[in-house]
Amino acid sequence: MIIDCHAHVIAFPVVKNTQYKRPWMSMEEQIALMDSKGVDKAVILPLSYSEFSAYGQNFGEILYICQKYPGRFIPFCNIDPRLPKRADLVEVDDFVFHLQDFKGLGAKGIGELIARMPWNEPRVLKLLEAAEIVGLPITFHTIAPDANSYGVLDYPGLELLEGVLKKFSKLNFLGHSQAFWSEIGGELTLKDKNGYPKGKVKEGGAIPRLMRQYPNLYGDLSAGSGLNALQRDPDFGWRFIDEFQDRLLLGLDYCSPTNNMQHIEWLTKAKENKNISHEIYDKIMWKNINNVLGLGL
Repeated sequence: MIIDCHAHVIAFPVVKNTQYKRPWMSMEEQIALMDSKGVDKAVILPLSYSEFSAYGQNFGEILYICQKYPGRFIPFCNIDPRLPKRADLVEVDDFVFHLQDFKGLGAKGIGELIARMPWNEPRVLKLLEAAEIVGLPITFHTIAPDANSYGVLDYPGLELLEGVLKKFSKLNFLGHSQAFWSEIGGELTLKDKNGYPKGKVKEGGAIPRLMRQYPNLYGDLSAGSGLNALQRDPDFGWRFIDEFQDRLLLGLDYCSPTNNMQHIEWLTKAKENKNISHEIYDKIMWKNINNVLGLGL
């Protein structure tokens, strides 16, 4: 079985993706892609933040897609920490109310969280507290404060992320993005943090340290950032996979069918070449996300 933990799917694609100058992935395009790569199921992460897209996607559309293709999609919900209230009046219960509603309708997680706010902003903390109360894991995209992009703000070393990992120890965090995966290595520059570092991975990276210290941090391997982190230094990559085999999740993150994500092919070749075991391969491909989301497969 193969489960993609990171997909963006649109029921009626009209609005163009600013990066690819074409509409987002349709249901039909996503299913065709999944079939071509042998993907059984994919997690849909709603697009609902102004930082990322002019397209506003509600949870009803996600449920419609799931109903249109039974058994192929796993719904996540999304909620902006900036609820339409004064910042000083937003309460944890405001988020709990909505998240319980989403969960009752079938949501298995929250994300992708991309609000351009630091982890320690009071409204973000209240959202995370509510997520922990309701029992929904959260997929996040992080960036450095100087970046002209979307994502939760954090510094080199991921010090703000560490704060919430410690504070919300029962909440599972699924990490993703260039500014996350570049932290697999130490001695990181700000330029490298927001990009795709090449070459040998230097010891002392924030991600290995945080994953050793906080069992609620998982690695979403989607997009070029996740695959680059494993490929740039194969010897380090094999050791990293072996050490964190229970917390790495296959993801693709196709925002356009013109992309060419090679995660499945690379991992399959690694298994065939005995760089990773069949057991580890299955964990990354589906067993870990099955456990995190409580799918019972």
